[in-house]
Amino acid sequence: MSTAKQRARLVELLGDSLLASPWLGRLGRISFLGTLDAHPRSRRASTRLEHSLGVATLACQASAALELQPEQARLFVAACLLHDVGHYPLSHAAEPAFTKLLGAGHHEVGRWIVLGDGPIPRQRSLRPVLEQANIDPETTWAIIDNSDTLAPQLRPLAELLKAPINLDTLEGINRVARDFRLRRRKLPERIFTWVDGELGISRAALPAMDRFWALKDHAYDRVINLPSNILAEARLCELVAAKLDRDDPEIIDALDRFDDPALRRRLGAEALTRALLDGGEDGDYELWTSEAYGEIVGSSQTHAGGERRPVLVRTRKRYFIDPGVEPSERGLALHSWSLRFRHERTQGWLVSRRQDQLSLPNLDPGLELAWVPEI
Repeated sequence: MSTAKQRARLVELLGDSLLASPWLGRLGRISFLGTLDAHPRSRRASTRLEHSLGVATLACQASAALELQPEQARLFVAACLLHDVGHYPLSHAAEPAFTKLLGAGHHEVGRWIVLGDGPIPRQRSLRPVLEQANIDPETTWAIIDNSDTLAPQLRPLAELLKAPINLDTLEGINRVARDFRLRRRKLPERIFTWVDGELGISRAALPAMDRFWALKDHAYDRVINLPSNILAEARLCELVAAKLDRDDPEIIDALDRFDDPALRRRLGAEALTRALLDGGEDGDYELWTSEAYGEIVGSSQTHAGGERRPVLVRTRKRYFIDPGVEPSERGLALHSWSLRFRHERTQGWLVSRRQDQLSLPNLDPGLELAWVPEI
């Protein structure tokens, strides 16, 4: 479905004032993959708004499959549309630096925007817009936040933004695959159902979800953890930390206009271009994950035998399927999703293949560059 058709469908359900708000418009000026947009393997660049419209469209499909009441469906689709509304410029790429600088990640900033608290005044927030559309802001945020305050009938909907198989990553990973020419298949229109009164994946859709989980592992391995991307994110975080001030009123006070072009102006176009990637470093570096190398890095011994010292440490995510966790006749219930769809975090070390460049100078360890985004 085209972006225009997605928007039209959502306007019909939620009203045009929410879709026309400056906060949604801002997402249209924020890159979905940040530093990866400039990679030579990138087929096209997506925005956070395109992703958000896609997630909300999946929410419409899930609402129909689960036979939600109209008011529940509106709340759920609104939450899915707004789940990323707090993202900083260049999305996840510079988030460690912005989180340290401003004391809040994109999720917390999203709460400010939706509810009109924190540094975002009520009248500049989305609260009046949501109330005008008869969409309760507190319930909308509670779904995004998977809050314990949610009514029992709404808790399964929050899981569809947080569980191992969720609408956010279903849309995001398929978008990465499309933009980077990874092999993918179209998602089935009816994925979710009720299994003995519990949210579930339908039996017919389970093979597609298995393929999706394998695609997610492939996307992280072949795209997110590209050496050039790891280095570009590190350089970008350094630049944000060096150039921006946490007390700068132009960031929070003008957050609805703080987008990729605004960040480029603040950092300087030339400096930002140097920080971003062109893919050339993928031949100069490699990501090592062997336990033996980890023992060498962690030891106080010198790196004998020509072992190369790490440039950066990276948390590496791997995804795998346990086919022994089988569905019932109707499908796979929510409580079994994390058993069938498994993941693990391993330590990785970005290592230079060049003996003349063994480290990246002046890295601030407080930036937590081992953090890996959840697409």
